[in-house]
Amino acid sequence: MADMEMGEENVAESLVDMDKVRTIIEACKTGNMEVIDALVSESPTFAAQQELETGQSPLMVAASYGNGNLCQYLLEAGAPWNAIDRQGQCAGNYATANQHWGVVNLLVDWGVRAELVLGMMERTKRDIGESVTLQAQPGAAENQPCTKPDYLRQRLHYTADGQSLLDADKDAVMMEWERPLMKAHAQIMMEGSGRRVLNVGFGMGIIDTALQELSPSHHIIIEAHLDVYNRMIEERWDRRPNVQICFGRWQEVLPQLVSEGVVVDAIFYDT
Repeated sequence: MADMEMGEENVAESLVDMDKVRTIIEACKTGNMEVIDALVSESPTFAAQQELETGQSPLMVAASYGNGNLCQYLLEAGAPWNAIDRQGQCAGNYATANQHWGVVNLLVDWGVRAELVLGMMERTKRDIGESVTLQAQPGAAENQPCTKPDYLRQRLHYTADGQSLLDADKDAVMMEWERPLMKAHAQIMMEGSGRRVLNVGFGMGIIDTALQELSPSHHIIIEAHLDVYNRMIEERWDRRPNVQICFGRWQEVLPQLVSEGVVVDAIFYDT
């Protein structure tokens, strides 16, 4: 297996000028836009390439230095916001480690927009193929498609250090660097006493842990992925005070909760 991986890396290195990849990464450390722009103009793929030994990308380096304008430039050039290095760290981790919160917000916003675009594309595709069904029940929440229909069929895994949740393509589903943002959301959701809250998607349990620390009177968690659900049970979330776990897609669970007369004060939905 190791020989195969090494062979794949040798092929990759032969297809990409790694000297230029290292050059753009070094330029990102100093913010040398003349060099960066020249390489990206030569080939936009240089904005997304990663150094083979460390897995670092130009975006990760720019994020670690807090260069928001450069991060924006690289994202617009095609740099993936959620790519990870050899240690399982993404640009958001680099920004968080160096407390560059403006860059963190930029990456979060970019990720949200990316998910919304993917969702719109999927809905458009389904609208074309299922127009009769949608016309029959246009307002039913249970008929609305998932943002990523393949997601629930993929195997997910948590990294050994517990810092990330990755999908089958090793793209980040959730990462530790999101914790400060999640805690801020929890504070807003829990303003007042006896709050009843609902979270769609457990992931690494970051938002739910933050909510539990603030003692909600009723805490509903909807989770549709079996791997994540099993993780919740292993961590005994079903035994925590006032927690109600609902396994299934939110499109199916929410109508059921409404029919049961469940009322909540705040809902969190992380795209």
